[in-house]
Amino acid sequence: MDNIIHIRRATKEDSPVIAQLAKKTFTETYSEISSHAAVQEYVEKKISPENIREELVNPLSCFYIGFINDEPVAFTKLRYDRMAKGLPGKKGIEVERIYVLKEHQGVKVGKEMMEKCRQVALREKFDIIWLQVWQHNHKAIQFYQKAGFVVYETALFSYGKDMEQDDFLMRLDLYY
Repeated sequence: MDNIIHIRRATKEDSPVIAQLAKKTFTETYSEISSHAAVQEYVEKKISPENIREELVNPLSCFYIGFINDEPVAFTKLRYDRMAKGLPGKKGIEVERIYVLKEHQGVKVGKEMMEKCRQVALREKFDIIWLQVWQHNHKAIQFYQKAGFVVYETALFSYGKDMEQDDFLMRLDLYY
């Protein structure tokens, strides 16, 4: 049976599903390089169902959920309210999160999620799509580069007490 990929905009009722996806993917990504306590602290503070619900009702962001055969396996969060570092004068939309469960990476759901981000950005007349990614997440960086993103700057990401990492800022210029 072929995998059927479906993407839809999330509602506040989806907060438990998104929190579960976020917790699993964040833990999979960072538990190998960070202390368990730091990862758990971030998960509890930043990606609880309550926090996700607050983010879902914020008019300056939107979420999409990706499904394979009706099973939720990915999500993305777009933000309209942040300026991209080092890109003054550019109307940018940020892909703050694009998370795909490890066991479903490589089956094109991430590619479809990124295409949804691009469609939203084009529809709303943004100049660029930008994002921040951990410099040692080579798989994610390759994925973004394949989607047309380029590294243009660096930034720090803090996700717990005394836990900082060096990130790349990447951008995709949109042309009409």
